[in-house]
Amino acid sequence: MNSLPAAILKRGTLFSPTTLNPKINMRLKTLFFFLLVGHFCFAQSSTAFIDNSNYYNYIQPGQGISVNWLRQSDAVPIIIDELLKKEIPYYKISVGNLMKMNDSTRFVVTVSFEKGGKKYGFLYEATHGLPFTKKDRDFLTDGKSRSYVQAEKDISAEVNFMRIDTIPSNIFLLKETCYWFQFDKSGTKYPVSKDVAEDIFRQDIDNYVKNL
Repeated sequence: MNSLPAAILKRGTLFSPTTLNPKINMRLKTLFFFLLVGHFCFAQSSTAFIDNSNYYNYIQPGQGISVNWLRQSDAVPIIIDELLKKEIPYYKISVGNLMKMNDSTRFVVTVSFEKGGKKYGFLYEATHGLPFTKKDRDFLTDGKSRSYVQAEKDISAEVNFMRIDTIPSNIFLLKETCYWFQFDKSGTKYPVSKDVAEDIFRQDIDNYVKNL
C-alpha cells in the first residue's frame, strides 16, 4: 500500500510525514527550516554585543563590585600580538625605547615598530581614575586632547609626573583609564569582564594600525 487511507489520518492516529502528499511534506520541511533559522537569529540578536563603541553602557553600579584596569603588563603583550597579526615581524618591534623630543623632553615609547620604512609607536598612559566617563575616549577621535602624563621614578621610589602636551603624530596614545573591567570577590563576571576589556583594547589597536 503506497498511502494510508484518509480516514485514518484523524485525531489520535499515529502517522509519518512520509505518508503525506510529497508537496505537503516539502512545505512542512521548509516551514520547519525557517522556524529553526528564525529562532537562531532571534537568539543571536537578543544577545548583547559589547565593543569599543558601547561598553560604557554596560557599567554595573552597586556595592560589592570591584574594578580594575588593564595594566601595562597586560597591554604590552596584547600590542605585540596585534602587530604580529598584521605581519609585522618580531625584529621590527621594540619595547621601552627612549624617545627624545627636544633637549628637555624625553619619554619612553611603550611599544615601537617599523612599517613601510617608517617608525611608529604606542604610548600606554598608565594612570586611571573614577568615576567612569566616556569622555576619557575623546582623545581617540577629536585629534585635540593628545596630551600624555608620564610617571618618572627615581631610585628611592619617588614618583614625579610629567605632562607632555604635544605627542608626535607617529606615536599612538592609549590610556589605561579606558580599559576598565568589573568583577566581584567570588570571581563572577560582569558584562565588561577582563576578557571584554582586552577585546576592546585590541579593537582600538587595530583601528590605529589598519590606517597606516
